[in-house]
Amino acid sequence: MTIVEACESKTNTTPEFPMGWYSVARSSELLVGEVKSVQAFDRELVLYRTRSGVPVIQDAYCPHLGAHLGVKGRVVGESIRCPFHGWRYGTDGMCEHIPYSDEIPDRARLRTWHCEEKNGEVYIWFHRENTGPQWELPSLPELGHPDWTSPRYTEFLVPAHVQDIAENSCDPVHFQFVHKMEDVPPSVVTIDADGRTLHLHSDAEQSGVSTHLHATVYSPGFAMVRNTYAPGAEMVMYNSAQPISKHQTLMRWTLTVSRAIEDLAGDDVMEGIIAGLDDDYPIWANKVHKHRPLFCKEDKSLVMFRKWVRQFYLTSNDKREIA
Repeated sequence: MTIVEACESKTNTTPEFPMGWYSVARSSELLVGEVKSVQAFDRELVLYRTRSGVPVIQDAYCPHLGAHLGVKGRVVGESIRCPFHGWRYGTDGMCEHIPYSDEIPDRARLRTWHCEEKNGEVYIWFHRENTGPQWELPSLPELGHPDWTSPRYTEFLVPAHVQDIAENSCDPVHFQFVHKMEDVPPSVVTIDADGRTLHLHSDAEQSGVSTHLHATVYSPGFAMVRNTYAPGAEMVMYNSAQPISKHQTLMRWTLTVSRAIEDLAGDDVMEGIIAGLDDDYPIWANKVHKHRPLFCKEDKSLVMFRKWVRQFYLTSNDKREIA
């Protein structure tokens, strides 16, 4: 007897959050003394900039009576003050002042997340065991370089797991069917010798102009796409993701073009890559995550991605589910 199973849309589960660096804000969005509420990794977090200019990310709820520090919390020097009863927590998460008590309970502390500011963004290091960073944030040398234009910023809220979005970077076949290229562009996927970074090189013909695409995926939440149209004529797009939940990801894009094409085609190429997201969106919004995809012989690049991405998950069970 054949049993009809429940639809995958009802039974499918998405992976845990992979470890790595993730964006939580643009630097320009966080002024000295400013406090923000942040949703990431199915958690409520508080982000603030101390009076000395240091960005801090901590769990949002005060251990006292549970007030959200990101809502009406206030920076006091190098600490954040709870809006409910005035308890203050330092950048290490320890409660350092209770206005009506000389004695501070030992358990009065907030989880503090490793935070760094670079490339015009504020990043959080996520690890399920809350351990420190295992690799450095990449530098983006084009930002602020005189040979490159001032960056253009855009954001997209996508109803998909962060891994499913990153997987697009090594899926050349979808260029033909989703982005309406005439055929599948010749492509090759490689991985650096240390196993950390994945690359897709792809050559395509668009409007009679030869284009070389180089996607560099540093982790599931951080990638760069470089389009080269001719020597010195390039566009670079950086994608830094904020996984709000397992089913929702905020993508922050930073785009810049070389000065050689600034007036000739700079706006067109940047607008073109932004418009391409309209093609991907309905796929992401309506797909399920396949833990064990049914690959065919020619899905070599996707198989490489699935093997590569295992390193960002902690347990052997996690890794089996991703494979």
